[in-house]
Amino acid sequence: MKKNNAWFPLLMLLGAMGAQAQSSPDPEQKQRLVEQKLKLVEMLVNSPAAQATSVGREAETPALFERSRGLIKQAREAISGQRFDEAAQVLDEALRNVSKANHRIAGEGGLAESVQKKQFQDFSEQIASYQLSLQDMGKDPRSGESARKVLARINALSNEGQQLSKAGRLGDANKKMAEAYKIAVEEIARLRAGQEVVMSLKFDSPLEEFVYEQKRYQSNEILVGMMISEGRAAGETRKLVDGFLNNAANLKEEAGRLSNHNDYKGAVTTMEKANGQLNRALQTMGVPVF
Repeated sequence: MKKNNAWFPLLMLLGAMGAQAQSSPDPEQKQRLVEQKLKLVEMLVNSPAAQATSVGREAETPALFERSRGLIKQAREAISGQRFDEAAQVLDEALRNVSKANHRIAGEGGLAESVQKKQFQDFSEQIASYQLSLQDMGKDPRSGESARKVLARINALSNEGQQLSKAGRLGDANKKMAEAYKIAVEEIARLRAGQEVVMSLKFDSPLEEFVYEQKRYQSNEILVGMMISEGRAAGETRKLVDGFLNNAANLKEEAGRLSNHNDYKGAVTTMEKANGQLNRALQTMGVPVF
């Protein structure tokens, strides 16, 4: 089938939470804000960084994530009792624990090697699809020269990433691959501005397509995180971005429930909507996506 192909670590959301932290005199608004914060904290404690702490870490690091999970339970109970200010305070404590844990992970050498390898593999697969697209665009008399220049930049970064990976420098390798991916997303969108952009992708089953959409979501998350770290989500823009991220997380959860019931067609449709929300977040930060 044909689908639009657009390609954030979750820790980047910590900075966004400050914009949500202020209390409101309106109980309904308080409830909405605290429920949004709850979902974001849940995303953080279930992130690859958190899941990777069970192996090869000092005991304090996984304990911080575990305490955050306990605080999430307390927050849910407070929300059920309509004690929204209490829930917000509990979630703030959970966020501080997650932040401390992630700083410890960085001090211990970053994410587990298995997680970094998975990130590298996902980047490689998505970049390869863009390289094929740019090769086709290179034959176009209007955009061919520009497409070939973009492809050369992406190839160079990808090759550097491959060499760094072979040398065991996975963190540096993923930085190169992330940079290559960012260039691909931005430049292909510019080259095809005003044109209908589709990429032909064939899947043997709805399950295979669902797995593809999950990988696309993960890549979009990384790109959103890169943009936030570059300061593109300041002020009111941050609130808009947070809203799109929350919508995307809700849709991703719904897709997971559908897949658990073997409704992969419904899961694919829902994941496409989730990726659409991440695309809107990127567009809000000035990143052209297609």
